Amino acid sequence: MNERWAKMDFGIFIASLVMVGISIVLVYSSSCAVAQHKYGGADFFLTRQVIRAALALACFAVFINVDYHFWGKFSGGAYAIAIVLLLYVLVMPGHHAIHGAKRWISLGFIQFQASELALMVVVLLFAHHLQTVGEAIREPKRFLQFLMKMGILCFLIILEPNFSTACIIGLVGLAMIFVAGARFWHIASLLVALIPAAAVVAVAAPYRMRRIIGFMHSPNHKSDIGYQGYQALVGLGNGGALGVGLGQGGQKYFYLPEPHTDFVFSILGEEIGFVGLVAVLSLFAFIIYRGVRISFNAPDKMGQLMAFGFSFILGLYVIVHAFVNTGIIPTTGIPLPFLSYGGMSLIFTMSSIGLMLNISSQSKTMQARPEKSGAARYVHLSAQR
Repeated sequence: MNERWAKMDFGIFIASLVMVGISIVLVYSSSCAVAQHKYGGADFFLTRQVIRAALALACFAVFINVDYHFWGKFSGGAYAIAIVLLLYVLVMPGHHAIHGAKRWISLGFIQFQASELALMVVVLLFAHHLQTVGEAIREPKRFLQFLMKMGILCFLIILEPNFSTACIIGLVGLAMIFVAGARFWHIASLLVALIPAAAVVAVAAPYRMRRIIGFMHSPNHKSDIGYQGYQALVGLGNGGALGVGLGQGGQKYFYLPEPHTDFVFSILGEEIGFVGLVAVLSLFAFIIYRGVRISFNAPDKMGQLMAFGFSFILGLYVIVHAFVNTGIIPTTGIPLPFLSYGGMSLIFTMSSIGLMLNISSQSKTMQARPEKSGAARYVHLSAQR
């Protein structure tokens, strides 16, 4: 056990704890006005975030100490559970719905989105099965089997509707399949075929079409369908280089909808400025870099793919959230990992980090085989396509 702890990546360990601390401060700063107005107390969201952070840390500890191979073996059952939960939010009456979207399951003290569980399950399931399948993933039959497993989850999530999370699951799944050794032309052909289908789905729902129109003609829609994106940019502009000061931002006072969830990046930029945002994004980059390095040094293919998958998810979420807040892509409800208010989002993020740390604690010592660098072994997963 002592040897395993000595190998564990303490860089990610410390960085993740720092992020949890920042999240508590940021959630209070970004949500105090909404909490006071809706719930009669500025600390309404803060109290819940602290409780959920404690739960996240408990899950963090569990995943650090439980061998990642166990979660791989359990992934088939977890996949079945994810499908049942996704069906539940769609067909069962009386479940928790917000703004017409059937995504949330309420446990009384906490709510979570079944799609968040599905995202984690995809990484565990694919990592386990891709190691078992090996080079057979290059065969069309095997390739289609993985696509069907992923497609079922994406289809159910789109029905909620939650198009953005379905896209992320699809991208993560394809990235893992590609890294595991699938033929490039299989992936490329699928993406070409999916582009028109995704475009149709994107414009089929009226609310998504309004978001696209608001994005494409944002100067003409500052007060209606483009309001959120415009106010996010105003917040970032107010922050300048150094920010107006932590807790002193003005956009959270009902100018910017959902300031503590979907637009926390804008609030952060307003209060700590461009320099502060660079520091926070650098911390994210550090965690992602170390996650990829854990993938390089993992003892087996399952560990490599798990660490890669979770690092890929973290990077996607950060990029999409930042792009929405800076007006690069249309508005979508993707939280900023660690920092957005939301208990289960933080719990799943810390659980995935804990799993990566468990993988790092079992990593191979690179000195024993200097001819096989981490990058070389990682690239080997994609070789021989």
